[in-house]
Amino acid sequence: MNAKKIVSVVLMGVILFVSAGLKPNKASTQMRLNLSPQSETTYKVVTESGKDYSFVQPSVNKTKERHTVGRVEMVFAQKVESVDKKGVAAAVITIQELKYLTDSQKDANAVLTFDSSSENAKSDPMFALIGQSYKISISPAGEVAVLDAAAIRSAIASGFAKKFADRLFSDEEIKNRHQVLALMNADKAGKKANKMASKKGDKWVDISASPQGMLKPKTFEKTYAITNIKSQGKEKIATVTMNAAPSSKRVEASKKEDAGMGFFANMFDEKDSYTGKMVINLTTGQIISYTENLKAEWFAAESTEEQKSDKGPDQLTMGFSSLYSIEKVK
Repeated sequence: MNAKKIVSVVLMGVILFVSAGLKPNKASTQMRLNLSPQSETTYKVVTESGKDYSFVQPSVNKTKERHTVGRVEMVFAQKVESVDKKGVAAAVITIQELKYLTDSQKDANAVLTFDSSSENAKSDPMFALIGQSYKISISPAGEVAVLDAAAIRSAIASGFAKKFADRLFSDEEIKNRHQVLALMNADKAGKKANKMASKKGDKWVDISASPQGMLKPKTFEKTYAITNIKSQGKEKIATVTMNAAPSSKRVEASKKEDAGMGFFANMFDEKDSYTGKMVINLTTGQIISYTENLKAEWFAAESTEEQKSDKGPDQLTMGFSSLYSIEKVK
């Protein structure tokens, strides 16, 4: 090889090297999880459901009120073991902390609590769940399947703690805890043709049943919208907001709900608010925070013949709330 060819080869190598070095690390802006093998993340998830009842009878100067709430807080480590060619991740979930509260004002004794961080927690059968693991798969669209939960389901042998753990780690509850509803229809942004949501202003819709336990089960149309995408170093951070409105459409899950108030529902004026917000790191494929919050209220007022003219009508108010929240803590 003559000197001229050597110089040409060296020059070409330098150009390729420099080009490769200067090539920008483009982070995807698609609304998809992009989990990496061996990545580890710690999350705190909160689920809460509450019901309120208030019956005010001015004519007899009586008021009846009741409030019930159930709340579970869980801190867990998520370690991705592998990711297949389709981007579906196999992840091991290990419970690090657990709190729960069940409270009813109807019965002063109906208060059940557990806090794994308290001094006497180790004597509670529920403490056997701390350090236990289960395995799930997570698709790029946020869909979850349970791969193996046998060990954690057998950690408690009997009693109330066993019943509570069976429900907490059922397939349905595990899916509800880890699935990312906000991403499941993100590939249907646009009116004329399906496309992946990827830029500020893109919107997509999901039709879903109301949370279990709602007094008047219904279907909601959730509209998700990308409100911001920003660069943070070499990473892309997106913010997605959700607003939901009642829908006449039906989904399979809503057909299985109980009747709630049944035909009595038509006697009430109703108002509800259903909103959400997600912050996601599109580069690492990790959820930074995600919340969906539903508040609904039903109100009815009726005068009786016995009521005096200077007193108002009887008033019945019932409320329902449902909260799901997850945030990255490490």
